[in-house]
Amino acid sequence: MRQPAPAERGESRNIVLIGPMGSGKSTVGAALARRLHRPHVDSDHFFVARHGAIPAYFSLHGEQDFRAEEESIVAELLDSPRPSVISLGGGAVLSATTRALLREQLVIMLDLTEDQAALRLGDGSTRPILGEDPVGSWRRIYAEREQIYRDCADIVMTPDDAHIDARVENIVRALNHTPRRDPNV
Repeated sequence: MRQPAPAERGESRNIVLIGPMGSGKSTVGAALARRLHRPHVDSDHFFVARHGAIPAYFSLHGEQDFRAEEESIVAELLDSPRPSVISLGGGAVLSATTRALLREQLVIMLDLTEDQAALRLGDGSTRPILGEDPVGSWRRIYAEREQIYRDCADIVMTPDDAHIDARVENIVRALNHTPRRDPNV
């Protein structure tokens, strides 16, 4: 079977980074976008620009309203006419609508270990769903979402390559060897 050319593999599609909280989607997304000469958009940053701080929105409106607005923002970002690198919030894949839209994109899951997450999350105060026990909450949330992330992903980046430059290099290498997924599956 012929390997698709780079343009067939994703140059006309968005490259979307998904994964658990703390996996580096925003940081890696920005570096990857620079490397690929594409715009980078972070759905959480876009949300904040439109609605203010996520913890305040969560407090005022609750998780259900947050998820509905997040779904709307993700759909808007994925519909951009210029292929971009888009970093999604950790819970964005909970939406069936978002998961369906991701089938048309090139999706990369950034994975990490619990120890790596513990170092990156700190006290969890900027992540409203973590509560009083950030690492315990992270562990529970990751267990609930891991299979969803993997099911959405065309490429899974392991925790072994956690340094930003290494992740970007490995993603670029993987992009050059990843056949296009059938969006109808």
